Amino acid sequence: MDLKGLRAFCGVAEHGSLSRAAAVQGVAQSILSRQISALETELDGRLFHRTGRGVLPTELGEQLLPRAAALLADSRAFRDAARGLRANPSGVVALGMVPIAARALVGPLSVKLQQSYPRVRLRVLEGYSGQVEEWLAGGQVDIALFNRVRRGKVRGAEPLLRVELFLLGARKNPALRRPEIAFRELASIPLVLPAQPNSLTSHYVALAASQRIELNIVLEAGSNAVMKDAILQAGLCSINPKQVVARELDTGDIRASRIVKPTIVQTTWLALGSQRSLSEAARIVARLVLELAKRA
Repeated sequence: MDLKGLRAFCGVAEHGSLSRAAAVQGVAQSILSRQISALETELDGRLFHRTGRGVLPTELGEQLLPRAAALLADSRAFRDAARGLRANPSGVVALGMVPIAARALVGPLSVKLQQSYPRVRLRVLEGYSGQVEEWLAGGQVDIALFNRVRRGKVRGAEPLLRVELFLLGARKNPALRRPEIAFRELASIPLVLPAQPNSLTSHYVALAASQRIELNIVLEAGSNAVMKDAILQAGLCSINPKQVVARELDTGDIRASRIVKPTIVQTTWLALGSQRSLSEAARIVARLVLELAKRA
């Protein structure tokens, strides 16, 4: 049933005149008349008697008027509820993130949500890029932040952060004696890299092959925590942005040498899930992540 017809019915009944109701509702009298006629056809009965001074509800009109008013009130309440949900959304938003993004964004994002959207709750899953992309493809997360080091755009994703990669090692590791190190020199350095399959590790291996060297991968790690332990306790080196070991760099436990010839730039991308329609809460989180990344 058309709400416009119900609105016309209630308006004409309230004002006792098609012309007055049309003026109040801001529509032409002919439109209001057609809406009433269409409603009468649908109900199979007359709703008004015409008089010399206007119109009066028929017996059917008198009986249906309270129900029509109730339906209009319900429709307004439904609309207001929808507007309220948009203004104050709620729900759980699953966010899959690589460590560098988590370190930079989770704290400020949580603050923003508490201030402006307290009914939105984050569920943050941290992993390497390959894991995060698998979670997104499988519908386990609504939003994914993952890394790529190859140039060019990633379909369906937006770039967030760009950082250079460094060789990271323990303070006394001789490989870190200079502020820069050529990529081909990594062939002689024992490395800990992300466990394969991993797009970053695959890129390093392919880059080494293009320079006719072979990387000395001693350990494949499934987390940054394991990687840090390997750096600090086993004397291995890793290839990562400095932000991943920011605390250890501040304390002097870990040192960094910028990789050159070539420099390697890592881009963090944001992609939205396509398994189901994104909730309003998820759209808000994605927008806030983009805003925070621009300020970082």
